[in-house]
Amino acid sequence: MTLINTYGHTSPQGIQTRAFIAVDPGNRFIKWFDEQNQPRIIPSYVKNLENWEDASPDAHSYIVEFDGKRYAVGKLAQDLGGKPAFEIGKAELASILVLPALATADGVPQRVEKLLIPTPDTRNSEVIALLKRLETTRDFSINGINQICTVRTVKACNEGQSAFKLATSRNLWTFADKTNGVIDFGGGTAIARLFTSSGVLIRLADTLLPGTNALAQKVGAAMLPVLGYSPDLGTIMDAIANGSFVYGTTNTNFLPMFQTVQIAWIADIRNKLKIAWGNYLPNLGEVLMIGGTAPLMEPLEIATKSRFKIAPHPQLFSLYGLYMEA
Repeated sequence: MTLINTYGHTSPQGIQTRAFIAVDPGNRFIKWFDEQNQPRIIPSYVKNLENWEDASPDAHSYIVEFDGKRYAVGKLAQDLGGKPAFEIGKAELASILVLPALATADGVPQRVEKLLIPTPDTRNSEVIALLKRLETTRDFSINGINQICTVRTVKACNEGQSAFKLATSRNLWTFADKTNGVIDFGGGTAIARLFTSSGVLIRLADTLLPGTNALAQKVGAAMLPVLGYSPDLGTIMDAIANGSFVYGTTNTNFLPMFQTVQIAWIADIRNKLKIAWGNYLPNLGEVLMIGGTAPLMEPLEIATKSRFKIAPHPQLFSLYGLYMEA
């Protein structure tokens, strides 16, 4: 997909200006495009580091110093026993999760005219208030490099809506004149939404569905008798994502358990959608499935003859879509 150049200019005072930055601080992964417009994806984990704790950055980890505290963000935070966003809440952690995306490689001060962030519901005043706190000048460091970034405006975007706009611009709807939908499979929950042919969000059709976390919980319950202890949900989700279906270093392969749980999980989703979307199904065109877990819905895509279809580059589709909101 072709990306827009988000850079404006560097002022005589040495302040770099970017027209906008799109960042998705999700429940499972933090996603954004770096200064070279390359996608960056790191685990959505944060660990508050004590003074005595060692920490070094790597390709999937950042060391953040902000407001007198030091944090590991990403894979290192996960390895050190940090908290995942799906346990705490991504809106609550947004002030830390977005900082790697707001940094420059050489520490040049930066002004961002618009910061684009997806959220489940832009009408949630508490969440919007948390995100609006990002409209300020922040002095922080990333991997030992001092940073100053001013965010002029935060624009919260409804999850799924930017993906719908991108799908429309790419002519992905077979029945563009009908109602079409998007299901965003997140780490916490999945959100299913319908849109009119003109792109209006049908609020009455909004439906929350069991996401990756619910799937991992069911797998974990099936694994408990085998392991003799409650497995870590993040480790299960990682094994599902990388296709190994092996729990950590235990050599315990949970693929048979996963396949059983997957069938029930998809059936549960179908039943919930039949109830929630019953009035819309006769005139429903297609439903685009996005998010890192979307490939697990391939049995549904086959069963519906692609009426429910997996988006190209499903994990990044929503992030690309945010460029439609700039």
